[in-house]
Amino acid sequence: MRSVRPPSPDQHRDSDHGAHTLRVWEGTITGLYGDDVFVELGPRMQGVVPVRRFARPPRVGDVAEFTLGGREDGLWALHLCSEESLALWEDLDEGCLVSARVSREVSGGLELKVGPLHAFLPRSASGLPRGKPLAPLVGRELVCEVVEVERERQRVVLSRKLVADRERVSDHQRELSALACGRVVEGHVVRVEDYGVFVRFGRGMEGLVHVSNLTHERVRHPADVVAVGDALRARVLRVREGGARIELGCKQLEQDPWAVVAGVLEPGEIVGGRVTRLAEFGAFVRVEPGVEGLVHAGETGLGPGRSLRAHLPPGREVRVRVLAVDAAAERLSLSLLYAGGGTIDPEGDEGPCDAALSGELGSRGARGGIDLKGLLERAFERALEERDEELRGEED
Repeated sequence: MRSVRPPSPDQHRDSDHGAHTLRVWEGTITGLYGDDVFVELGPRMQGVVPVRRFARPPRVGDVAEFTLGGREDGLWALHLCSEESLALWEDLDEGCLVSARVSREVSGGLELKVGPLHAFLPRSASGLPRGKPLAPLVGRELVCEVVEVERERQRVVLSRKLVADRERVSDHQRELSALACGRVVEGHVVRVEDYGVFVRFGRGMEGLVHVSNLTHERVRHPADVVAVGDALRARVLRVREGGARIELGCKQLEQDPWAVVAGVLEPGEIVGGRVTRLAEFGAFVRVEPGVEGLVHAGETGLGPGRSLRAHLPPGREVRVRVLAVDAAAERLSLSLLYAGGGTIDPEGDEGPCDAALSGELGSRGARGGIDLKGLLERAFERALEERDEELRGEED
């Protein structure tokens, strides 16, 4: 009988179970007070049993096997497994579990025997799908719950369905208790809402992936990324309200693009990007998948009265200069201007330049960008210095 797995004790009602349940719990004696022996059965699960039930005086630290009775004030009434087993129908209580053998099929259900006693199992309580025959159960030993006891008529009514349902609940609770934060789960999308998607996984568990945790890319609506029925892998972020609310994240299983950018982008570097959206204070530009930076209005090169939307519509390809990178805060400051103030050519065309600048232009590197105005100013200064040197030589 110890293979039976009835519901977790917390799933039982507080006082509706009798002395004879088939689930065996191993417990450790933690205290002796008067006629009571207190037993630890597991985390947040304690019970008490009268000292007279023991064949020899119990001691703290002893381990024994128990079955559960009712519960009162948070303590379970326990029974030693070595006590005399259920034999007479007078010992039956509503809510206790019994082992019964199906003797025959009768009108409306099955007739069973619990030891020497006869019991009735209604078809609706058999646990079988509607329309499935009962005959295959004849001769089998079933674990059932007592749902009705009529002592005057010596009539006992059993339910196999309640046991099966509670076992499923128990399995769910056990799986839920093992659902630690950080665990990776696999499931499928069952519902899509504006704020996120619900994913079903495990044995009927459901969690929410908030829209902000779907992907590192900016998502306007979850339906743009996933649909009902899609398979998803996600990481457990939080389990709240005893498992009633499970928060999941998909982007947590991807490489953080900001961690990559932190080691690649440097201030002063010029990179390509695409305008994604506009705000009153500037334009946002996507430079890498999942990485957007802000070009403040003052860094666009547009004078007063010139419309951002007209010159930087969403979707436009641009080249921008990196001003600052804060990967920890996921902030990237960008500019459409060279350090000297000239506007960066979105096509990357440097245009004509003086041959005297070619060495400096070539030394900038493929990703360094070209500050034409700054280069011209430095070339002009060198030309003035060379002329001054020639004039001083003539004077000498």
